Amino acid sequence: MSRHVARIVALAVLVAVAGTGTSGAQTMPPSLGVLVDQVLALFPKVDGEVIEVQDGTITLALGSRDGLISGVELALYRQGRELRHPRTAEILGRTEQAVGRVVIQQVFESYSTGTAGQGSEVQPGDRARVSAGKIKLSLVPIVEGGVKEGLVDAAVHEVIEALNRTGRFQIGPGDAISVWIAQQGMKRDDVLAGKGLDSVAERFKVEHLLVIAFTRVQAKPYMDVRLFSLPGVSPRLTTALFVPATIKPASKGDFSAGSRQRESQTSAPQRSFLARLLFGDLDAGTYSSGESSITLKEIAKFPFVVASMDIAVGSKDRIARMVITDGDRVYLYRITPERVLEPEWTYRGDTRARVFSVQLAELSDDGAQYVVVNRYSQIPAILVSSLVLATKDKKAAVAVENVSEILLAVDASGEGVKKVLWAQSFVENGFFKQGDALRVSLRNDRLVSDGRVRVPSTFRATGATYTNITGKGTRALAFIDEHSRLRIAIDTEDAFRSSTLVGGGQAKLGVERQIERGGRTYLYTPEPMPLSVDLDGDGIEEIVVPQNQFPGRLAVVFKGPAGFRFQTVNSGFEGTVVALGAITGDGTPALVVALVRYTNMLNTQGETQIIMTTAE
Repeated sequence: MSRHVARIVALAVLVAVAGTGTSGAQTMPPSLGVLVDQVLALFPKVDGEVIEVQDGTITLALGSRDGLISGVELALYRQGRELRHPRTAEILGRTEQAVGRVVIQQVFESYSTGTAGQGSEVQPGDRARVSAGKIKLSLVPIVEGGVKEGLVDAAVHEVIEALNRTGRFQIGPGDAISVWIAQQGMKRDDVLAGKGLDSVAERFKVEHLLVIAFTRVQAKPYMDVRLFSLPGVSPRLTTALFVPATIKPASKGDFSAGSRQRESQTSAPQRSFLARLLFGDLDAGTYSSGESSITLKEIAKFPFVVASMDIAVGSKDRIARMVITDGDRVYLYRITPERVLEPEWTYRGDTRARVFSVQLAELSDDGAQYVVVNRYSQIPAILVSSLVLATKDKKAAVAVENVSEILLAVDASGEGVKKVLWAQSFVENGFFKQGDALRVSLRNDRLVSDGRVRVPSTFRATGATYTNITGKGTRALAFIDEHSRLRIAIDTEDAFRSSTLVGGGQAKLGVERQIERGGRTYLYTPEPMPLSVDLDGDGIEEIVVPQNQFPGRLAVVFKGPAGFRFQTVNSGFEGTVVALGAITGDGTPALVVALVRYTNMLNTQGETQIIMTTAE
């Protein structure tokens, strides 16, 4: 394996020097393009000023318009005296002093905030950057039994070629590192967790390490990918994908020689929705490729930005409904079997507060659908002003209003219907009170507490759902934390946390605080609700969540024989996925996507498509 990988790496470097043309980019599998885009996004060419430092939080004059995203790590430096040519007096530059590093946490249009690394001595006026030169990246493959050497070589070659085509990276051969890791007896899972990699950095003088671990999952070759910036143990990127079927083994005979089938064809045709998502290699404008076909239908288009959406099927009337909001009004629709929207009612309340989330829930024994609405206003006398809407005489009726907590409807029992309501307290510092949740019920037109709910300290009542992804009979809480990572927790203990960013795309919520002179507005972001749905009919749910850090991306999290798997899928959609829903029943579920295309710089105006997959 090691000689093959060294040969592939050397070949890729030669190809990069000679030039690859455009044909390689056109033939690269879309799923590998997603991987390369994720790596590339972590190294934007940026250089900006530090404008504020408070309690370890650094504010930079760099934002999304500069190409910055959350999770990027920048070097901090301080400029010194000018350097002049001794004869011509030409200014050659300035001296520089390294003062630390910063990891970006929140990104806004024109600025961002991040956390300073240990030992950083940064102050306003310093600068932060990612080098505009080529990034030195060492690619290290790790192979488990069952994956053919020729296929590994071919996949590694494809990744290296794609990274070289960006012109942003200088790829270093990782053959010696692979051998050394094996000699040290380091286990695959330990390497993927970053254990022992500081010694790799010290021994081999590497700055960035791209680890690709090959194994077999569900009888398919699978790539687990981690990107580490060293020294350090926390991965900057965690993603995975099945080796695309279009990648052919480098050595003939292992898979396709004679009458033998390629490995990607040896198993039975993939027919589950999960399989079509994971193996389909969906790309913009192409949703059909034989057995991977996923048929889409636009069921509605709205001339405004949808801020939130939810889909539910009534437990008694079996009617599918959709609720959406533009931040001002709340709209309730029926979805007919012909995939047509029929309006039921529209509600508009206090216009001083903006709606940031809506959910459908059954809060009474008669199976009636209620709409749980969270609203927020920066006006100190209002702040959080949630409410619950019911349907009466075919019109919207307020069941409960002026609730000062953030509400979340959950399917706690696994019946497929949200019947339980949680409330989380609002606080100015952090918006969501950490580790706080009450179970509440609707009684006599008011919400009554039924006791506390045990939740992780990082839980936020936004971007959260209950799921049985950990196994039948077990309910786990999946939610997006304040750092845009997906967490799966059983009771208060984490079972999984993604290193790759998820969520995003929602309007910011501003809280004005008077800590500093003249006050300051702190911005918090609600998150789209992850969708927990059984995509392959085995009774175990998968989680689908938008990844709006990369346009048109969805993340699919599922549990297989080797544990939790996180895979990014290129949906082919061009826009921001603000919400996901599903219509379940007998057979394949139908996914519903709210896709926004913004028409102004501030992302406050635009149009929304509601797109549905068919059950066929």
